[in-house]
Formats: sequence, C-alpha cells, structure tokens
Amino acid sequence: MRKVAVAFLMIGALVGTAGCKKLFQKRGDAGAGGFGSSGGAATAQDTADEQMSDKLDEYIKCLNTLSASIGQSRKRYYTYVPKSGPTGKETYADIYKLPAGATTNCSVGVTKARAMPPSNAALEAAGLEFSNAATGVDAMIQEADRYFEEKNFKDDKWAKGKLMHPRIVAAFDRFSKADKGLHDTLDGITKPLAQRTLQRIEREEGQTFRYWRKKSLISGRDLIEAADPAGEDDDIDLALYTAAYTEFEKGLDGLQAYGSLHKVELTNQKTAPSWPLADSHYDSFVHDGTEYKKVAKEFWRCLKEAPAKAKTPSGKLDVEKMGNCGSEPAWKAVDDVIKKYNDFIHTSNNSPFP
Repeated sequence: MRKVAVAFLMIGALVGTAGCKKLFQKRGDAGAGGFGSSGGAATAQDTADEQMSDKLDEYIKCLNTLSASIGQSRKRYYTYVPKSGPTGKETYADIYKLPAGATTNCSVGVTKARAMPPSNAALEAAGLEFSNAATGVDAMIQEADRYFEEKNFKDDKWAKGKLMHPRIVAAFDRFSKADKGLHDTLDGITKPLAQRTLQRIEREEGQTFRYWRKKSLISGRDLIEAADPAGEDDDIDLALYTAAYTEFEKGLDGLQAYGSLHKVELTNQKTAPSWPLADSHYDSFVHDGTEYKKVAKEFWRCLKEAPAKAKTPSGKLDVEKMGNCGSEPAWKAVDDVIKKYNDFIHTSNNSPFP
C-alpha cells in the first residue's frame, strides 16, 4: 500500500478539460475551474475527454473512500496477529471497520460508471474487481471485528481466529491486487488526459493562471509518485525523481511569475470564478506548493548523497538503507514529503482560484 493519503483526489483535479461551459460550472473541482475565453468549439477529442472525466468520478470516489481505510485496517490487524496466523497466545486483537455504507456506495457508483460513455473495458473490469474485492474485505472485517470486540478468542482459545485468518489474508491480498490494478488503469487514462487538458488550456487561453496551476498539479503528482513508488518495487529512481522535481519547480515558478504580473485578475468580480476568495486561494496554493517544494528539494539532496549501500542492482535507491537525511531517518523524510504533498492537494481541492 502506498502511503499517500489523498493523492487520489488529484485524479479529479487532473482530468477536467478546459474551455467548455460545462467545465466552468465545476467550481469544486481542484484545478478544473478557471476563467478565460472558451477559445472555439470543442473537438471530438475534447468531448470524449469530458465524458471520460465524468465516468472516472465514481472510480475516484471508490479509491478516495476505501483504499486508505482498507490499508489502515490491514495494518491494524497485522499489528496484533502474525501474518502466519494466531499462535493462540494473543491476549488482544483489533481491526478497523470501514466507513459505514462505503462498499455499497462504491458498488452502486461502479455500476453507474460502467453504463456511462465512453466504453472502456479495462477500466470497467478494474473498477468492478476493486468494488468486489472491497466488499469481500468488508465482510471479513465485520466478522473479525465482532470476534475481537466480544473477545470470543478467550472462550475458544483462538479456534475461530485461526480458521478466519487465511480468509482474512486472502481478502486483503485480493484487494491489494485490485487496488493496484485500478490505480494502474487510471494512471494509463488520466496521465495522457491531463496532458491533453494542459495543451487545450494553452491553446485556448495561453499560459495563464489556469495553465500554470494545472501544470503544477500534474508535475506535483509525478513528483510524489517518484518519491513514493506504487507496487512491489518501492525503490527510488534518482533520475526520475530529479526530472519530476525539476518540472514541478518550473510549474510553481511559472505560476508565481505570472501571478506577480497578473494577480489583479483574481480580484475582478466579473471574471474571477472564485471571487472574492480567488486572491487568498492563490496565496494558499502558492504557500503550500512552496512548502512541498522545500521538503522535496531537501529529500532530493539526500538522494544524491545516498551511500553506496543504498544502491540496488537496478541502480535505484533503497530508502531503508540510506540512513539519515539530516537529523531524521530517510523513511521519515519521505513521510515529510508525503505530508506536504497531501497538504498541498487539500488546499488545491478546497481553494480554487481558478
């Protein structure tokens, strides 16, 4: 499980297209709102992108609600029960329940999304498996929670716990694969979609506030994925991280440079969609983006100075073998980068300016 708590919110921020009246009405979409001329009629690709953006919403809601919650539940369970299974000597066990109704809502949303255009067999299959796997985990969590809450393991000497354990492990393992499958599928759709969005904004409006904001969000996502790789191979590619950091710095610097000359646009009641808060929202976005950039740069320096023992045969870096980054362990430095990214994305989602 990746450690990024709210990165999934970024997917919605990245896929909204620019220039359509429909888009301008999405004021709560982080990075989708904006202002400027529509720049002409939408192309067939623009229309398809709008439809795909709407279709993705339900899958994103599932991820936002369930991925981290199930990860936390899994971690809680394995805190008290060995992965090999209960020994029978455990005196306490616990497992976190999922938000009430979350798996049902996900199932309903996935059913709705599957019927929405455009058809995408890979996305629909990945979403269905994610929903089904989450439902299976939820059922096991409910059963285990009752067993632990009532402390029935004291009465049966962990007999039921030992029978449940393989099923719990299987349910968590199935979900992990389904979670990665949906993430990978969404990445394959949203990343090129985000780039088309950026190109469309530039084509229709030029390099304005909305262009630089979205560029910062896209490159910020690439940077956190380089810092916290998904999947089994969680070692860090220094070249990839360096390139991602450089692009994020360019995006944020470009936004600030544009803002220094055009910030008055954000105070115009007639054209700024988030008026009268656009001005302060811009400041918050830049502030939290700068905080993210600072810790990301410190971690970049640490990566460049990593000891030889941290280098893997593939040439990547194993954070667990890097020792300290300044006054803290390298793994803690990664957590700091993740936290600042999450703060940045929360601000982005809650503070459109456009």
